[in-house]
This record gives sequence, C-alpha cells and structure tokens, in this order.
Amino acid sequence: MTRGLFGRLGLLGSTRSGSATAHPGADRPGATHPAADRLGADRVCNRRRSGRQVTARRSVLWFGAVLAVIHLGVAAALDHTRPGIRDPEYGRRVDRLRARLAENPGRPSIVLIGSSRAAMGVRPDAWEAVRSRQGGPPAPLLFNMSLLGSGPVMELLLARRVYADGLRPDVVLFEYWPPYLYSEREWAEPDRIAAERLSPRDRAVVRDYFPEPEKVEARLRRHWCHPIYANRYHLLVQFAPRWVPKGHRIDWTWDNLDDWGWKPGLDLEPGFTPERAAMLDRCRGVYKTLFDAYRIHPNADRALRAAVATARAYGARVGLVFLPESSEFRGWYTAEAERLARDHLRRITEDLGLPVLDTRNWMPDEYFVDGFHLSRAGAAEFTRRFGPVVAERFAPDGVRP
Repeated sequence: MTRGLFGRLGLLGSTRSGSATAHPGADRPGATHPAADRLGADRVCNRRRSGRQVTARRSVLWFGAVLAVIHLGVAAALDHTRPGIRDPEYGRRVDRLRARLAENPGRPSIVLIGSSRAAMGVRPDAWEAVRSRQGGPPAPLLFNMSLLGSGPVMELLLARRVYADGLRPDVVLFEYWPPYLYSEREWAEPDRIAAERLSPRDRAVVRDYFPEPEKVEARLRRHWCHPIYANRYHLLVQFAPRWVPKGHRIDWTWDNLDDWGWKPGLDLEPGFTPERAAMLDRCRGVYKTLFDAYRIHPNADRALRAAVATARAYGARVGLVFLPESSEFRGWYTAEAERLARDHLRRITEDLGLPVLDTRNWMPDEYFVDGFHLSRAGAAEFTRRFGPVVAERFAPDGVRP
C-alpha cells in the first residue's frame, strides 16, 4: 500500500516535472532526462536544417551573381570589346582591314562603303595583281567595306563604326545608287536593318533616321538585358554553326568573304545564259515599279550628306562611285526617274564639292548576273580598270602610282 502510494506520488511528481513516465535513475547526478534528449535532438536537426537552408540560399545567390557577371561580360563584349560579334558581316571586314593595313604599312588606304553591288562588284585583289606589276611608289590600298543591302543610312552607320573602331582611312568612297535613294514602302531602308545587328553606338543614327526609334531602342534595351538569348543565333552561327537550324543561318552574307572584303557573287560564265535571263525577268517587274513612282527620299539625301560629313570630320578625302549597270537595267529607268537621279547627283556633288567616279556604263552586259550585280569574272575585270583610276584620282599630293 505504501509502495502504491509512493508510486502514485512518484508518478504525480514526474508528471509535474514534464515526464509522462518514471525513468529509472532519472534523479541521479549526470543523468539525462528523456525530454532533454528529444529537445537536444530537435536542436541538432534544426541546426542542420538551418545550415542546409543557408547553403541553399548561398548557392542561389552565387548562381545569380555568376549569371549576372556572365550577362554583363557578354553585353560588354558585344557593345564594346567585340562589337563585330553582333554584326559578323561587318566585324569580319574590320578584322581583315586591320590585317591588310598591318601588312602594308605606309600605303594610303581607300575604303569603299556601299551595298551588295559594291560588295560583289569591287575585287581589290584584282587591283593588287595589276599594281604589283607596275612598280613605282606605293599605290593606295583598296579595301571593300560594303555590306549587303546598304543604302545611305547604312553607309552612315558603317562610316561611324569604322571611326569608332579606331580606323582612319585616307580616302572613303561611298556608293551612289538611285534605287536606294527612293526609300519608300517596302524599300524603306530602316526596315531592312535588323535590330539584332545594332548596338548602343548606333543609337544616334536610329534616333535621327528610323521612323519609330523608341521601338528600336526598346529592343536594344531588351537585348542588353538578355544578351545571350537575344543574340543566340548570331553567337551559335559563329561558334557552333551546326547547332543552328537552316532557316536561321545568316552566315551566307559573309561565308566566302575574301581577305580584301570582297564578297564573291555568282560564278556565271560571261555571256547570255538562261540563268541570267531568268534573273533579269525576276528583277524587271520589281525595279520598273520602283522607277514608275520614283523620287528622292529626304532622309536618304540627308543620310548620304551626313556620311560624307562624318568621313571628312576625320580628315578623309571623300568621293562618290556610281557602279556599273547593264543596258537592260538602265532601260528600266523612266525618263523622270533618270532626270531626278541625275539632278540629285549633280546637286549633291556641287553642294559638297565631291568628285564622282561614274562607271555606270563601263561593263558589257555579259558580265552581269541580273542587270546590276557583276559576276565573279565581271568583278575582276571591272576592278582591273577601276583600281588604277581610283589610285590616280586619290593619290596623295605629289605622288602618282
């Protein structure tokens, strides 16, 4: 009875101390209470859980920091260190121009800026072969900096980029071609310039010549925030081209570029081939429609004048080049389109004091592939004649090649 009483009292005592059952030896010095065991275990688990959470948070923060650094590094490279990656067609030409200048110290440099007609029609290596046989003082180094589809706005962009990249050509020749001075409807030049190839240094031209500059600048900001994703095709096609779907390949604009900036056109034999006739037929309707509604767009005129002013501001001598057209193509001009183009060329050369190299009827029709682009053989034949004329016209004072 006493045991039962003390047992009950002991039970009651242990309940007051927070234990549901008696534990043998719980009152001995140094003994651990079961509740303390559980509390300690909980604390250990909490510490471990807290440590894992801290580690996870640190990992996330480090991942975010590394990702931010990568994005900033790519954005900086695209905008400043290697801007040519964003526009590979331009970037490769800049690299080749630097290489040619390094190989030819002391030779005055002449840079041609124009459209695909210039890119495919002027072949400086053909001039190099001619001038190497002439001897005498160093002849000017001719380099082709033309990009496919360029009109006056893109020519202005190109001139600004060349100087921003630290290049200082002695002479800059801008292509003059009436169809790209039209710039209406589907011919509007800003619509042909992909925002992906633009960078922050092009913003001044975007603001002055694009019809909706705020939209283009918004795209540039998005590209800056997501440089890898926004430029994924430009990056992949340069560094892992096999990963790019065929429909997204853009390397055809520079894939066979030579060391002098020449982009080889079609490899057609001279003559009146069925291929040439088919291409003429495709182009005829497009250009006759343009010439029927022809006028000089004010922005095109303004951009061409600004391009000339840009080159002159850096001390370059400047000229205009009217490249060859076939007799068929010249026949597509209406009388009014011909008059407007001739009047504009006369006015701009008089206003700016510009020399003009008018080579419009230099080449026989058999060397054209579509009426306005020269074949590979045509480009070589044309440049063998063009090079000496340019060298003579723009030779440094007191020097004749």
